[in-house]
Amino acid sequence: MKIFRIAKKEFIRDISGEGARLYGGRWNRKGSSVLYTSESRSLATVEYLVHLPMSISPKDVCIAEIEIEGTFETKTMEIGDLPENWMNYPAPHALTEIGEEWKKRGSELVMRVPSVVVRNEWNYLLNPSHTDFKNVRVLSVEEYVFDVRLLRSSAS
Repeated sequence: MKIFRIAKKEFIRDISGEGARLYGGRWNRKGSSVLYTSESRSLATVEYLVHLPMSISPKDVCIAEIEIEGTFETKTMEIGDLPENWMNYPAPHALTEIGEEWKKRGSELVMRVPSVVVRNEWNYLLNPSHTDFKNVRVLSVEEYVFDVRLLRSSAS
C-alpha cells in the first residue's frame, strides 16, 4: 500500500509520529505518536494547506511516498460510526478518544479515517508503536511546490 505525506524538508523522513506527539491532532492527543498520511498526493496537498493561512506560501516542503509492505490490519472509521459533529473545527474531543482507543488497543497498524476537507476520500493514521510498523518505509521524497492558485485568496 502506498500513501503520502507532506512536511517541511527537515522532517519529511521522520515517520515516528513526533509532530503529532508534540502538538496533538484531530485523532490523537498531545503526547501520543501517530503518523498522519493521505491516500493520494492531491489529498495530502489539501490536508496540508488547510492548516496554513492563505497568505503563507510554504517553503522547503517535500512530499514523501510511503509504503506499507506485506499484510496488516486496518480499522476503518465509517462516517456513520462517528459523532454527528465529527467535521467541526476544532475537532470534537470524541475523535481524539476514538484515535486514542484505537492506538491503545494496538490490534491494527492503520486506522482509515474520512477526510474532513475532501468528502469521500481517506486519510490513514499509522501507529508507530505497532509491531508491524517495521514494514513502513519511505519510498521516495521530492521537493514539493504548490501551485500559486492554491495559495491566493478567492477575493483576489
